[in-house]
Amino acid sequence: MEILLTGRHIDITDAIKNYAEKKLAKLDNYFDFKENGRLHVIISVEKFRHIAEANLRSKRHNISAKVETTDMYSSIDKLEDKLLVQIKKIKEKQQKIVKDKSKKINILANISNVISSTGEKYNEIIEEELQAVKPMNTEEAIEEAELSKEKMILFYNVDFNKVCFLRKRKDGKYGLTISKY
Repeated sequence: MEILLTGRHIDITDAIKNYAEKKLAKLDNYFDFKENGRLHVIISVEKFRHIAEANLRSKRHNISAKVETTDMYSSIDKLEDKLLVQIKKIKEKQQKIVKDKSKKINILANISNVISSTGEKYNEIIEEELQAVKPMNTEEAIEEAELSKEKMILFYNVDFNKVCFLRKRKDGKYGLTISKY
């Protein structure tokens, strides 16, 4: 990662430069900052206020932070903390997205040579996405089926402690299938 230090109304001493580079080098370990990262740190002094700003850029991320204290070294410390908090927040958000994608379960149902009432043969594989099974009793499942446009609901029945399948029949009544296990 390339670290650039700029002083505004201040001459950057070697001690401040070395301290800032040492503290902010920890950011290399995240994402693609080691290969493509560019950190621009702007240090300025206005009366008793010591301000440290940072813009961290890579191909996929742009992060910026600004800190103001009464001591330049503590400003650099707090700047590092702020950048790390933002990086960790981005990382958690990406992990949450990956985790949410893995929650969906693909179910393959093989229908082999089923003959319908009209005499047509079906031989196909149907792939559907199944969300997490919601725990509810039979009455709640019927209410949910009436509110939704779906004709079938798969749910965990708390009355029987089993997975159940509720379908709306052609005669307007509901059919409930309770699993064995």
